[in-house]
Amino acid sequence: MAENQKMPFRYKGVHACEAVVLACIDFRFWRETMQWVDEILGIKSYDFPKMPGAAKAINEAHEGDVALSSIGVPCELHHVKKIVIVNHSDCGAYGGSGKFVSSEEEQAFHEGELRKARDIVKQKYPEQEVILAYAKLVDDGDSIEFINVA
Repeated sequence: MAENQKMPFRYKGVHACEAVVLACIDFRFWRETMQWVDEILGIKSYDFPKMPGAAKAINEAHEGDVALSSIGVPCELHHVKKIVIVNHSDCGAYGGSGKFVSSEEEQAFHEGELRKARDIVKQKYPEQEVILAYAKLVDDGDSIEFINVA
């Protein structure tokens, strides 16, 4: 058995963060999503819940569901000012890329799902800024392009 490891705790006395970032549980995307949030959005402290389909979890949620709590708890407990929701291409929760005729159709579908999720979130948390993004596999699957969704 491995020995116990002690790590420095950089958030001693800190109980607030900048954002909550809801992303899909897909292991293929989370590291790049964190890099995008940090480097492109400039958000350095955030809660990072992951649910199958991200926006899908919100759109299909009922009051008290884990998906809504994963947004609500950071808003209420950690006083976040931004809510970031990230969907991605080839998402198994939605049936994968094979469900769509083209990558353009797939992207348009996910953008619609993200907008629906934003509307639900804004009803509950109108003061928070909501940022939507679609993580699209590009360059024959060698890269991920994060597309801002208005």
